[in-house]
Amino acid sequence: MQESLDKLQICHQLEPTNVDTVRQIARSLFLLGRHKLAINAYQKSQILNDDADWETHYNMGLCYLYMKDLTKAKEHMNLSLQARVSHEAFQVLAQIALTRDSIQEAISVYEKAVKIFPEHADLMSHLGVLYMKSGKDAISFSKLSTALAFDPNNCKAIVATASMMQTHEDYDYALGKYKVATQSIPDSSSLWNNIGMCYFGKKKYVAAISCLKRANYLSAFDWKILHNLGLVHLHMQQYASAFQFLTAAINLKPDQSHNFMLLAIAISHLDDVEHARQAYEQALKLNKLNATTDSFKLYLNYAVSLFNHKLYSESHLKLLEASKIFERYAAKAEEDEMDLYNKVKTSLQLMGYKFPESVESTENILSASLVEENSQTMLVVYENPSTTQHEVRKKSSKKKPTETSQCEESPDAV
Repeated sequence: MQESLDKLQICHQLEPTNVDTVRQIARSLFLLGRHKLAINAYQKSQILNDDADWETHYNMGLCYLYMKDLTKAKEHMNLSLQARVSHEAFQVLAQIALTRDSIQEAISVYEKAVKIFPEHADLMSHLGVLYMKSGKDAISFSKLSTALAFDPNNCKAIVATASMMQTHEDYDYALGKYKVATQSIPDSSSLWNNIGMCYFGKKKYVAAISCLKRANYLSAFDWKILHNLGLVHLHMQQYASAFQFLTAAINLKPDQSHNFMLLAIAISHLDDVEHARQAYEQALKLNKLNATTDSFKLYLNYAVSLFNHKLYSESHLKLLEASKIFERYAAKAEEDEMDLYNKVKTSLQLMGYKFPESVESTENILSASLVEENSQTMLVVYENPSTTQHEVRKKSSKKKPTETSQCEESPDAV
């Protein structure tokens, strides 16, 4: 590429008014990543041509996008669309909107695009994925089906449709679609992660670990894959392996309370109650800042871990906290979670610990208990290294209670 640029510059010296040569120089600079120089070259081509075609504005918009100047990038893409309507410019405008975390603006851009290009499968599939991200599954499925009608081999639409079916626990259909997608994108870590979580949903844990380890090989620093590996190992009761993967996930993404909760469960099974308690406390602390875990599950798991280690007073305190949010959570709780909650509650009641009937009395008992147990519950906050932090659809698998009766929240597919 550099040699090509050198030759083009010689041509420009011999014929400095040749617009095509200047555009090719700008293109070479763009491909070399020298975006500012490329913009200067495109501006020079505008002067020589007394005007600018759609492609010049489009390329200048791309340069500004890579330079993170989103305002100028959007301006040049709009100028490109005024000169000539192209699906490429619409896609970049949507990308700019997504960079600004504006999914609705991106949807609006794609809606305009599909009205002009109603048979463009890529535009339709991108629109379907955005609707899926915004929680409008019915519209999303309609758009994705339209995309597949125009292009049955459209990989993005295939994966997105499979992911939607995975969300609704139709794992066999999802696996069939994913296997078709592996023919086109065999090196996609997200794809292998989702395949692994389908097998997890089918309770085929060895197959799940095999697929997840392949995903981890393809994307070693994706914390979601490491999280899922940790969860599957927990279900297989391989607690040391779960500890390793969950620790790696926390190193990459230290602000996720769910990772700390699963880590605490693994440590609890390894009979290290003090470090398990520290991990639970860190999970509670993070969950107050950014609620990524259901508080009821978090307090319930904490109470069960303390109960299993015969720390009944502290377990009672945590279960009282769970009782405070029990009423609003009960409607969406799963049967195994409710059974676990009732079993621990009954066991503690038989030991003489009190549980109130109303939320107000819960708070009164909790305050009294905290005064009594204050000297026994001084905890050290779990310290974890702070490091750096990864599309397909998010999905929740069914929960499987462990033999020690600790409930575990299922992971998200990447």
